Amino acid sequence: MAIDWNMIFDSYGIKTVTDTDKRKAAYVVNEQQLLAVEAAGVTPIKGEQFQVAVLLGDRDSVNASFYFSTRNPDERTPEPRMGGKFISSWLAPGDNVILGNVGKQLFAAKLPAEEPEAVEVAQAVIRAASRESKEALIERAKLATGRPERKVVERNEFTRSIAVVAGALARAAGACEMPGCRSQLFERDDGTAYLEVHHIVPLAEDGEDTLTNAAGLCPSCHRRLHHGKDRQELRALIKSHINGM
Repeated sequence: MAIDWNMIFDSYGIKTVTDTDKRKAAYVVNEQQLLAVEAAGVTPIKGEQFQVAVLLGDRDSVNASFYFSTRNPDERTPEPRMGGKFISSWLAPGDNVILGNVGKQLFAAKLPAEEPEAVEVAQAVIRAASRESKEALIERAKLATGRPERKVVERNEFTRSIAVVAGALARAAGACEMPGCRSQLFERDDGTAYLEVHHIVPLAEDGEDTLTNAAGLCPSCHRRLHHGKDRQELRALIKSHINGM
């Protein structure tokens, strides 16, 4: 699904972090991002810290400062910059950064190159923003009309072994392999229980397409292993369970 960021943010901008941004520990905010920062009510005071909500990273917020550099006032206008850990420890050259606001909430994220991961960023914004801006998001959604456009998408995918899929489902024998799972499975048309095969160490993380790295899971456990905040603990649990069989 294509992402219309205008349907999520009041204002937003996207910029690639430069070597100069990193070297000077001063991220130069572009014109569109500046609109979002100002709309969120952030006051430009050098050295004063505030928190920016960070999405889909190893943290949920990061400290930043916002100010206008004076440089040479006779030659150039002051430049809007963000400092602090926002640039010193969170961002790296080449990162594509989206900075946007929903009301007085300011969000930042590193935009992935692949659209499915970018969709996750959009969904994370919606979840976070809905806590304080539920009505605004609903009103924005009402503006969407008609049928969606179609587009041709090319992407690289792993060629998964059908034998591993079949073997994991046979071993699961109609029950989720996550220890302690109590989800009730629904049946397919042929009467078999619906399970999904999950790679414990994802293929994108160089996981192997082998039976010992696969598990038959209910949809709830499968999604939780991908998106739950306890996914690393659950990964270790299912890995230990499968290795002990």
